[in-house]
Amino acid sequence: MEIIVLLLTITAITTAMHNFADVPCGKRKLLRTGKIVGGQDALEGEFPWLVSLTRRGGHFCGGSLITKTHVLSAGHCMCSGSSLIPVNQIRITMGQHHLTQPSSVTYEVGVKSATLHPDYVCSKVRNDLVILELERALEWSDNVHPACLPTAIHENGYKRFVDILATVAGWGWTNENSQIGINILETETCQQWYKSQGKKTKIHESQICAGYEQGGVDSCWADSGGPLMVPSETGEQVMVVGVVSTGIGCARPFLPGLYTRVSEYISWIESVVA
Repeated sequence: MEIIVLLLTITAITTAMHNFADVPCGKRKLLRTGKIVGGQDALEGEFPWLVSLTRRGGHFCGGSLITKTHVLSAGHCMCSGSSLIPVNQIRITMGQHHLTQPSSVTYEVGVKSATLHPDYVCSKVRNDLVILELERALEWSDNVHPACLPTAIHENGYKRFVDILATVAGWGWTNENSQIGINILETETCQQWYKSQGKKTKIHESQICAGYEQGGVDSCWADSGGPLMVPSETGEQVMVVGVVSTGIGCARPFLPGLYTRVSEYISWIESVVA
């Protein structure tokens, strides 16, 4: 299965980025031209910070490289019911494009430790983040490169990505619906949509909603932990603003996907990787 891009568009934002690595972050190996939307196969090396988490040889979650020794992913990826998966069972694959066709640039690294957000609880959706520490430091290349993260929030931080078209990339189930684009929504709008469908799901300000009222576009099962990204003004850099977290089904009308809002957790991330 190839990496699938749910959206890539020239729409961009101007905002400061946070780099925890020792080289420039968020640089794509290859740039597309024009506007490209929905369900496209990623170009090989297009998102060099995107990694695959595997267990017993099978992919189960995605993640983003943020330093030579750290991967940002979703906390629920570490859960097996109410128990935590032992880190010695997890491998991180870099430079991956086809899950079943390793290339000369693909390699694996073991996980030394996993730091869940201190307020995350398995089966819950709040604070759904984990930072995985790798067994050894990586060497940066065109196919292995760190992600940029947003700066910490300010007074209007929750609204600064609203109505921005974003990119989701991963190896999840992509055959439930066709993809045509993914839009970041206001929290209030997202809450109203869920309520209109009879759902009691509480949308927290520490989450980002992305989708459309007609559905048809979403991340799905094995995309968990992967990045929700927005491009810089020039399009030469990409910033990870969300981590695939949860939702109800995939791409259903008025039930957009929910992502952990990374800007809410910059101080915590810094405390772990420093």
